[in-house]
Amino acid sequence: MKRLMVLVFALALSGAASAGGWRFEIVDSEGDMGGYNSLALDSSGYPHISYIDSTNVDLKYARWDGAAWRIETVDTDGYVGGFNSLALDSSDYAHIAYNDYTNFDLKYARWDGESWLIETVDSAGDVGYWISLALDDSGYPHISYATDYYDDLKYAYWDGAGWRIETVDSVGAVGGFCSLALDSSNYPHISYCDYIAFKISHLKYARWDGEGWRIEIVDSTGSSGVWTSLALDSNEYPHISYDEGNDGDLKYARWDGAEWRIETVDTEDSVGMCSSLAIDSKDYPHISYGHFLDYTDYDLKYAHWDGAEWRIETVDSEGDVGDWTSLALDASDNPHISFYDDDNGDLKYARYEPSRFHLLSPGKGDTIYEFPFTFDWEDHDLNGLESYTLWWGTDPEFITYNEITGIEESEYTLVGGIEDGDRVYWRVKSIDSEEEEYWAEELDWYFDVDLGGGVDIVDFGAGATDEGVLVNWRLSGEEPAGVRVLRSVGGDEPEAISGALTGEATRWLDADVQTGGEYRYWLDAIEEDGTVSRFGPSEALRFPGAARELALSVYPSPSSGSFTVDYTLPENGRINISLYDLSGRRIATVFEGEMAAGRHEFSFDASTLPPGVYLARMATDSGTLTRRVVVTR
Repeated sequence: MKRLMVLVFALALSGAASAGGWRFEIVDSEGDMGGYNSLALDSSGYPHISYIDSTNVDLKYARWDGAAWRIETVDTDGYVGGFNSLALDSSDYAHIAYNDYTNFDLKYARWDGESWLIETVDSAGDVGYWISLALDDSGYPHISYATDYYDDLKYAYWDGAGWRIETVDSVGAVGGFCSLALDSSNYPHISYCDYIAFKISHLKYARWDGEGWRIEIVDSTGSSGVWTSLALDSNEYPHISYDEGNDGDLKYARWDGAEWRIETVDTEDSVGMCSSLAIDSKDYPHISYGHFLDYTDYDLKYAHWDGAEWRIETVDSEGDVGDWTSLALDASDNPHISFYDDDNGDLKYARYEPSRFHLLSPGKGDTIYEFPFTFDWEDHDLNGLESYTLWWGTDPEFITYNEITGIEESEYTLVGGIEDGDRVYWRVKSIDSEEEEYWAEELDWYFDVDLGGGVDIVDFGAGATDEGVLVNWRLSGEEPAGVRVLRSVGGDEPEAISGALTGEATRWLDADVQTGGEYRYWLDAIEEDGTVSRFGPSEALRFPGAARELALSVYPSPSSGSFTVDYTLPENGRINISLYDLSGRRIATVFEGEMAAGRHEFSFDASTLPPGVYLARMATDSGTLTRRVVVTR
């Protein structure tokens, strides 16, 4: 089947390579918003956040739908929303456990696809502090929480018929700063604080083993166990981040299967408040937390283990931030953090966006006719870039593939290994000095191999001129014996209008057009044996007639030599035509000056440009147009 490659109209530089970094936004600023926030990511990697509206003391919920934040109030009945905890089920529906301070109760809300269903889980005394929520394999909620702020540690779960509630630990003042996770058997694991006396507390850990609760002290040094956050790794071993209050240090404990391994992560000033822990695909810990400089200055910090050492950075220091942090990792192990801006009373959200780059050629769905050929991709703007690795093969799932490692340039010429008729899939990743890997954005690109000749089309379009409609094309492969142009008017069947043209022809002017008429064009390539390959149609074009429209065409594309720039101006004026790379950097000014209304064209030599994708941009008093062009070698 023949392929038509349509010229892309580039409206923005969104496809450009970009440096990695943190991206910030204010989610809700309508009053004092964002305390007690809890973050979860859905199956699309979109953030969902529950939090308290401290102005109206209501429970609120915000989610990103791919285009905008959708914000709603969940519960307004009394003073509600403190100590909330959020989890998403398999349908990406939100479940929230939270405190009802008016009645000193533990409450629970869930979205069923149409409305919020709200109920009181526990109303026995003063309950519902330091809440942590997790969902089991059936989507049933499990909740750990403290009574009377930190008196007893309790645990509640829904068994499909009713709530089951039990006290886990009641020895001393326990349960504060608790954090819950479920293992593959849906058994609960809970970290929490055991307050002993002023400046003395212990980090404790409880787990259900199927028969009873197993409770132990993890760290008894100083004032340990404050602001705990628990997660399980792939072996279902617990990892806990927490604050050692006396020294103001961020600490981290993990079970290695035999004993607890405890280390201090950060000791700068007073750190570790509001810690939130997540474990990545390598079982490495990531922690968000607050850095307390003084009573009016908090910073948001982030630490992660890279396999050799802790990497620590300040994420946000604009104002009093870093209070009530909540961390989640996406499918690529990139961190997302919700946090509270105490200065402005705002709910904020930060996500780390890694440096990215793109494949260039062969493009997705292209056909190559000559061998050897070159894979080409963008330079990756990455600190510590060491090399690239190329994967290629005929298996779209990449269960089997060929691998080329240690590539130092952003291209590689393949000299063997493919056969005529193959469909070849390819991917590229960059590797930095820390051996971290970054895949190019495109993971599903492929091209077809046709080494036996034939004819194909790589560029085809039509544009209005003063004299009519100019149809232009570029063929690849063997030159045909001849070509002819076909046209349809409105929705009619295409009819030949050009007569026989030579196989060398690359454009033809259709002068028999009417103002307001809608036209589509096709091209027949006729080979020596009479075989006809038809390409098209072009995009529909309505001929403007004497009232000219702003137009720009750049062809052929791809090109290894020169481009023809064909443009039409509706009025006299000054124009600028420049060429940009995909990072937005201007490479060359092709033309600048005063021009009369009408159609114009000129040739631009691109033979000195490196191969890649560029944007030709024409700026005029009547508007701006951009066209994508591809330079090959």
